Order: sequence, then structure tokens, then C-alpha cells
Amino acid sequence: MQYAKTAGMVMLLLLPVMAAVQTAAAQRPVKEYTLVLREKRLNKAGKPVQAITINDSMPGPTLYFTEGDSAVIHIRNEMSTESSVHWHGILIPNYYDGVAYLSTPPIAAGKTFTVRFPVRQTGTYWYHSHTMYQEQNGLFGALVMYPKKETRQYDREYVLLLSDWTNENPARVMNNLKRGLEWYAVKKGQAQSLNRVIARHGLTERIQMAWQRMPPMDISDVYYPVFLTNSDSVLRFPEARPGERLRLRVIDGSSSTFFHLQYAGGNMQIIAADGQDVEPVPVSRMLIGIAETYDLLVTVPENGSFEFRATAQDGSGYTSAYFGSGEPHAAPTLPRPDIFHMEGVMMQGMAGMKMKMGAMTMKLSKKAMEREMPYIQNAWLDREDLNMAGAAGMKMPGMHGEGMHDMPGMHNMQGMDEMDGGHDMHDMEGMHGMHHPAVTDSAPSGPVHDAAPFTYDLLRAPRSTAFDTAVHPLRQLTFDLTGSMWRYIWSINGRTLSEKDSIQVHEGEVLRITMNNQTMMYHPMHLHGHFFRVLNAQDSYSPLKHTVIVPPMRSVTIEFAADEPGDWFFHCHVLYHMMTGMARTFRYADYRAPDTMHHFHHGMLMNEDNRWFFWGEATAASGHGEGYLSYSNRKNWVQLQGDYGWSNRKDEITGTYERFVTRYLRPYAGVVLSNKHEYLGYYKDRGRALPGQDIRGVAGVRYLLPFFLNADLRIDNRAHVRFELSGETWLFPRVWLNYSVNTDKEFEVNLEGMLTRDLSVTGGYSSDYKWGGGLSYRF
Repeated sequence: MQYAKTAGMVMLLLLPVMAAVQTAAAQRPVKEYTLVLREKRLNKAGKPVQAITINDSMPGPTLYFTEGDSAVIHIRNEMSTESSVHWHGILIPNYYDGVAYLSTPPIAAGKTFTVRFPVRQTGTYWYHSHTMYQEQNGLFGALVMYPKKETRQYDREYVLLLSDWTNENPARVMNNLKRGLEWYAVKKGQAQSLNRVIARHGLTERIQMAWQRMPPMDISDVYYPVFLTNSDSVLRFPEARPGERLRLRVIDGSSSTFFHLQYAGGNMQIIAADGQDVEPVPVSRMLIGIAETYDLLVTVPENGSFEFRATAQDGSGYTSAYFGSGEPHAAPTLPRPDIFHMEGVMMQGMAGMKMKMGAMTMKLSKKAMEREMPYIQNAWLDREDLNMAGAAGMKMPGMHGEGMHDMPGMHNMQGMDEMDGGHDMHDMEGMHGMHHPAVTDSAPSGPVHDAAPFTYDLLRAPRSTAFDTAVHPLRQLTFDLTGSMWRYIWSINGRTLSEKDSIQVHEGEVLRITMNNQTMMYHPMHLHGHFFRVLNAQDSYSPLKHTVIVPPMRSVTIEFAADEPGDWFFHCHVLYHMMTGMARTFRYADYRAPDTMHHFHHGMLMNEDNRWFFWGEATAASGHGEGYLSYSNRKNWVQLQGDYGWSNRKDEITGTYERFVTRYLRPYAGVVLSNKHEYLGYYKDRGRALPGQDIRGVAGVRYLLPFFLNADLRIDNRAHVRFELSGETWLFPRVWLNYSVNTDKEFEVNLEGMLTRDLSVTGGYSSDYKWGGGLSYRF
């Protein structure tokens, strides 16, 4: 009875507080949007292809909010397939985060899903699909959240959403990557054929990499015929007047492209990173990673229009926006990367240090550096991406010790109460390019280009972001970013998402994660629903971000407070890396998902990297025909291959199933049908009638040797043992030498010239069919 009286008194005391909270929430304005998803054919690079539009535009409309708004967004899916929308960098209730099957229901075809969340942050953000390859197809747009009172001074602002565009179906792009087709390198003019490697004095490095079974270096996996700013490759803003200070809200919304940013009108001043304010810092150029956002201040000089250029990191193209009117002034052109000397590039500034590279530890002495330097483009060596991580990245994979101490103090990141209610709608659609009253500022001015290249060490938060780990428990994790270009599988700690999906998190703890990039690719790592500290030279003032670039063979450490309960996705934002397994989920203990999610099993998301891929090839030559079919997923590989002689009637068909036990070792079993002499000899030796076809069961093991030599040792059910070696050498940009030899005295040497992505001309000699030539078709 006493307990009931006490509880009643407490409720009476709380009623005024609850009423005040409800009244305040009801006074918050509601900003409402409707987004309609449709499939539409668009022509961005010479031919119309199937794409996705939002409100009939690509990218979708920019959504504007003000801190304190209640956001209401209706998403109507008028496509033929299900979809999703993730609010990138937004602090949002987990149910609305937009990762289908993990936190949010998929939006079925013909259905509408409404997202509601309080706007408790400011800055530049974006939204995009988290369903299959829809982001690459155009399902993305920008978000701008204004503070109640603007403290930055500028005259105009522009949203610049960068993206990459392919005329191919993205599923076919993934298929090409899975099968190891080098067509994209050829299209970009970055083929690492033997003749080009030798001409650029890179043979020693290529041999070292091949010994470690590392394929030729590439900075970006995919070829894109055009890069876009908003919806065009070139934009012009003649309304920007001389002397005006412009705020550029730059978003890298691409699927697999980093961009170097430069401005012809002078230095750029960074004032925000991933939506979070930083102390202003001038830079002459900078690298923006996939899914990152930066707010930049630039000034329009006198006499002309000045280019803001975003150059693809691999040098394959760029997209531009011109500000001002009159004679155009181009931004500086960056040299294309020297992909033939990546070891020297990665070791730039670190002569004598050891770097772990797979199973090989290299020591590059000062003398060796001096010997190699004449063949490395000096202009390439000082590019900001080489030292992207700054002090945070100096610890190499394989080196031990955190190198960072516990940070004093506790900073409550974005910890504002959730909001609700209100119906005071207002429209800010016209704010793209809006004009602000002229004010004075310390924004950069004049065509000077002497500021330092950008690294994360330059980013300093305006106030301390450190955590008091004496009060909040600290847990340290290590994520090794791993992968295999040979089979195009990307992972964390050697395991894909489907192999080890979740990490348990306890609310109130602080997680410190050291990410060691053990690959030669750049990985932009993104955590949903949180901001993390990127530990850099600013110590307690390390910046807050939601996405961080981890450069090749470097380490980056982040920290975040577990204060947003839910099931949150963590992944590489290169779309094709995420889809093949470089991801995890952070799952808060004791978090109970809404009942709606019980109808959607999270395995649909977790098993995306375990999907099956099919491809094949057919060859018609003068003496024979050949065919090959492949069907594989992460651990399993089914292959069917055969050849048939037009005149000598020698033929053989082999079907096998193999299982990956390790990265390179695959035991297999299968069936061989053949009428070749090495099989029919079994009957001759025993005086038996020769059959039309000999059918045998086989079992064996395949292993990838150094230099990408495939070794195959097998035995059949008649105790016949055969050992085979096969491989290929990239001779010229479009020419390969293929070869094989086995203990049955069969051998083949063949030249293949790639005409298109799907068609090659072939010619060579085989022990069975002698000289011949023809055409090969890939599908």
C-alpha cells in the first residue's frame, strides 16, 4: 500500500514535467517531404540505360531541415523491386536507419514507408539506398541541416553531390570483378601489361608482388565513362559574383570513387567534416572519400569563372563546377598515379621502416628509395592521399601497441533529447544556391596555392571530444581489413559478414577500434547511427566523423560512445567491397527491435556476400571448340569445361565441385568424359574393346601457387594420377599469353587479344589440335 502511495506521489510530481516536454515537442515545426522512387532510362554517358530516379530526378532532391525540426519523410516505392533508404550520418531512431532486414523493413514494390525523426544535429549529409546495387543506379540525394543560428559567414551556398556513372548493369560489374576480368584497367588506360611494367622500370616490384600472389595494382576497381556533380559532368553558376564567399557543401555520393578536390580561385578553407564543425583550415587540395562530406569556403576572384574540380583518384576523369562569369579558369591538372611503383609510393617518407605486406615484410632502405625515385613521379609522391591518415596512420599493420593513451574528460556527443510533434511546415527547396547577406569573414581569397595538402591531422574539433574512460568503461577492438583481389572477396579479420556478422555492444561503454588495412586498396569505413573520434595529432580535440578513410597498409584508430541503442551497420562504403563481405553489425545488448522487424530475418542482409555468381566462355577455333562454365560463391565452386575436335574427334568434358578450405587450397571431386588416347589406352592395354567415351570419377586438390600458377593434382577411379600447371601472362594492354602443361603429355600455348569486354581473338598451338585460331565470347 505504501509503495502505491509513493508511486502515485511521484507520478503527480512528474506530470508538470511531462506536460512541459509534450508542449515543447508540439511546438517544434514539422518539415515534411515525399520521395517517389521510380525506374527510368537515363542517358548520362552516350546511351540510355535503366536507372532509378527520386521525384523524377537523379540524384534525388536536396532535403532541407533546421535544427529542432521534426522530420517526416514519406517514401513511395513505384519500382518493380523492393527498396530502402538510409540516412547517412543522421542520428536517428534505429528503426528508421534504413538498412533493410537489419533495422528497417524493406519497402516493397507499390508500398509507402514513413520515416519520422527529430533533427538534433546540423551540417551536410546525404541519403542513399541500402538495397543491392540501387545506390550505383542513382538512388541517392543530399541532406542539409541548418543551425538555429548560423555562426559561419558566407554569401552563397551550393550543394555539390559527386557521383560515378556506369552504363553497365551494376550486377554485371560485380560479375566482371568476380571473374578477374581486366577490362576496366584496359578502358582506363591503366593496363599493367608486361611491356608497360618493363618500360616503367617496375619489373622487380611486379615480380615481388606476383610471388606473394598479389595481382597488379589498381586504385579503383571499376571503369566509369563519366563522373557527375549533381546531375551533370559540368555545372556553371554565373550568379556567383567577384569577391563573394561561397560555402560549398561537397558530398562524395559515388559507389567506388574517391576524388581529389581543387579550386582554380585559390585555397579552400575546410569548416566542417561529415557535418561536424572543425576549426577552419586552408588547403590547396584534398582527397574526399566515398560517403564523406566536407563544407568548404572559397572566394570568387575578379575577372572570370573559376573551376572547382573533382578528379577521380585513379586519374581516369573528373567533374567540374564553375563559379562566376566570364573567361573560364581551369583548376590545376594532377598527374595520373604511377601504379607501377606502388611499393615506393606507399613507403614515401618512411625509408628504413618495415611494412607488413601479406606474408612478406619489406624493408626499403634509403639507398633503395634513391634508386627507385627517378622512376616515381615526384608530383604524385606529395599527393595528400599517400599520407591521408596522418599521425593516426603511422602505425603499420603488423606493428604492435596502441600508440595512443586514454583521453581525459568526457564529451557528450550530440546527446540532445528526442523531439516530436508540431505541424508548422515550411519550404526551403530553393536554398540550393541561395544568397546570404554580404558579411566579412576570414575565408580564403586570391589565386594562391601554397597551403598544405590535406590530411586528417589538420582537422581539429572546436571543443574537446575526449571521453572520460575512468567513468565509462573502455573496450578495445582490432579490425584487420582484409581481402582477396584474386576472387574479389573483402573481409574484416579474414571473415566476411556472413561468417561473423555481429559484435555485442553494451550501452555506456566506449569502444576504441584500431583498423589495420592489410590490403592495397583504400577503404572508407562508415558506422551507422553514431559519430566517432578519429584519433589524430589534435589529441583531445580529435574530430568527429561518421566515415573515415583507411589508406593501404596504414592503421587508423577511432573511438565512439555506445549511446544509441539498436542494431547498427558498420561497413566499407565501396559498394562492391561491402557487397562481398567487408562489414559487421554492432548489436546493443538488451535492445529489443520493434515487433515489425520480427517478420524480416536479418539473414537476408548477412548472406549477401555469399551469393552465387555465374559466368562462362565459349571459343570457336579452326581445329576445335572449347567451353567453360563457372558457378561459385564464397566457399564453393562448380566448374564445367570441355573441348571438341572438329576433325580428329578428340574431346573431353570435365565437371567438378570444389570447396575452399583455405584462401588458395581447394579439394575437389568430379567426373571426366573423354575419348582421348590417355584414357582409351587403359582399354588397349587390357585388350578390351574401345568405348566411344570413357567415363571416370576423379578427386584431387587445386592450389594457387606464387606467380598465379594454378596447380592441379588428381587421381581417378582407375588410379591414374595427373598433375597440371596452368597460368597466364599479361603481355600487352590487350594481349595475354595462356599456357598449360600436364603429366599426360598434353600442353597448350595460346595468345588472346581482347577486342571488347565480351569478345577476344585467339590463336596458338595445342598438343591435341595443333595450330589454330578463332574467337572467344564471354558471358
